[in-house]
Amino acid sequence: MTTTLTQTFNRDDIRRVYASFGADYRLVAEYTGLRTKAEIDRTTEQVKALALEQYLSAVHLHLVSAAGAIRQAAVYRVSTDASGWSSDRPGDLYWVKTTGDYLRVIVFFSRVWWDLTQAERDAFEAEHLPGWGTTSFDGQYPALMASVDRHYASAGYGIQRTWYSG
Repeated sequence: MTTTLTQTFNRDDIRRVYASFGADYRLVAEYTGLRTKAEIDRTTEQVKALALEQYLSAVHLHLVSAAGAIRQAAVYRVSTDASGWSSDRPGDLYWVKTTGDYLRVIVFFSRVWWDLTQAERDAFEAEHLPGWGTTSFDGQYPALMASVDRHYASAGYGIQRTWYSG
């Protein structure tokens, strides 16, 4: 007897998962007062556009001090093999803002993105990512402690949230 496990998901599954990311981002941005409602809505839609095309591998939210140090972070890593995950109830992120802090969102692109031609990437960026720039951030948090604290999944698509704090 042969058993086959097929990992499948569709755009509706991706939308469900990114609704949870959007809720997290909204809570953080509103709680810290570091983003307006319009900025929150725009950023959430931009990240969802990347996810729907499977161009996204991770999203990093940073609370950055006035001196430029990352004080706290939440990282949402994409999995296309999340069929065995149970979606956790969204939990609170305890961000501690001080004077001069700012909130930064960084996306890391998937292999699907890098397989596009430069013209295709440019066209997507022009339509969905106006105002975004590049960064030298490498995705590492050597001064912070990590804790995987949430999973959001629908069918085979999911994101794992890892919390980083000092």
